[in-house]
Amino acid sequence: MDQYILLYCTDGKGEVKIEEHTYSLKAGNFIVIPADKSHSYASDKNTPWTIYWAHFKGHLVKSLMRLLLKRQKSYKGLVQFNESRIKLFDEIYLNLERGYSNDNLVYVNMSFSHFLSSFIFDEKFNYSAKKDIVNPIDISIEFMQNNLHTTFTLEDIAKSINLSPSHFSTLFKDQTGFAPIKYFNHIKIQKACQYLQFTDLRIKEIAATLGIDDQYYFSRMFSKIMGGLHRITK
Repeated sequence: MDQYILLYCTDGKGEVKIEEHTYSLKAGNFIVIPADKSHSYASDKNTPWTIYWAHFKGHLVKSLMRLLLKRQKSYKGLVQFNESRIKLFDEIYLNLERGYSNDNLVYVNMSFSHFLSSFIFDEKFNYSAKKDIVNPIDISIEFMQNNLHTTFTLEDIAKSINLSPSHFSTLFKDQTGFAPIKYFNHIKIQKACQYLQFTDLRIKEIAATLGIDDQYYFSRMFSKIMGGLHRITK
């Protein structure tokens, strides 16, 4: 079979076999069975599972599965229960029941990409539900965003959330993939792009607004971060 299969268990338990490997699934677990792999799966007789499943394929799937393996280290993972994920699946199913018109199929395909991403990026899918939980890295990013006009050191940002620079740097990179100052520079350049697109500010003025006195240094930083694909012409 040239299709991938996603199984998501929300209650009970069961077992999935993919070639010579056996995986136990319980509430919260999901697994993706790769295309063209011999497999079988069954619910536990004493504690039968409740699962949501889907067969899928497409030219983007291999890239998504590489991303899943990079983040989960396995085709099996664990996600927090989120009612929004179930509602999204139900919406996909209900739209398919309405027929296979082009509009329906396009909408379902786009929605299913979102559904898959909820497993790959569980922490982002659950962000709104966890927004009342204090995350020091989120606080530090908000601190950066509110102070784009300022130049900070690593020590300055770490101090704002009462962490040591080394501990803060490690946590920040684990959660974002970037060193703190590099991330700070990235969001400065993101803001610079908005100024270039939507205002008449000149380069020197934009640099000063972002706490950078040397417009030539700013231009070099812009080119480095944007990959040399953009020229600053103002």
